[in-house]
Amino acid sequence: MSTLGVFRRNKFPWFPRLLKVKREDRVHPHVAEERAELFEAFNAGTTELEVLNWLHATIMLLKPSAILETGAADGLGTIALAAACRNNGFGTVHSVELDPALCRSLESKLRRQGLSRFVEVHCADSREFLRANRTVFDVGFFDSMCEFRAEEFEICLERGTIRTMAVFHDTAPTRCESLKGWPSDEEHAAYRARLAALGGDRRVGGFFESKLSRGLTFLILKPVGDA
Repeated sequence: MSTLGVFRRNKFPWFPRLLKVKREDRVHPHVAEERAELFEAFNAGTTELEVLNWLHATIMLLKPSAILETGAADGLGTIALAAACRNNGFGTVHSVELDPALCRSLESKLRRQGLSRFVEVHCADSREFLRANRTVFDVGFFDSMCEFRAEEFEICLERGTIRTMAVFHDTAPTRCESLKGWPSDEEHAAYRARLAALGGDRRVGGFFESKLSRGLTFLILKPVGDA
């Protein structure tokens, strides 16, 4: 067993042991100021492991009963969130993914990791799901298509189905300098502007942005009655 392998398992104890880890700047395009060499990832489609580790620790700290995830993709985010719920002894991750094949793959991975009872996989359009959903989420991790994420949160905000915190991935202002056309410059600028506007909403009490790697923004919700 290599020293590097031991180090990585200690660094991310929730991470499936058989998956290889790479430096973020080797799997995803970046500009220098994003400092991607300081991050690790499984592939270009999954969230950086440091971000997922922060979410894992945050769930263990806040002890939420219900967590929303939009856009499961390869399922590593779901595993990180669900592993934190398992450590807490309770909590459910509601993972919303549009692609039926990815939903089936996620369910299989959760079974292998012994995490199925902490996750409900919803194979649906995220916005349609959130317009009909009645669960109140303590924490939301918005990681679907970039052009949908702010709208997903707005639906939750208007319906009163989110409290405590909302987290948005891929918000780095320099993202389109290295990743051309996905999303477009206009779509990414609109995404960031919409999040900035939501940061000033009377129901939101805090706004934080990290510009490192792919970027991360989170909004802290005011307690009910304080808005």
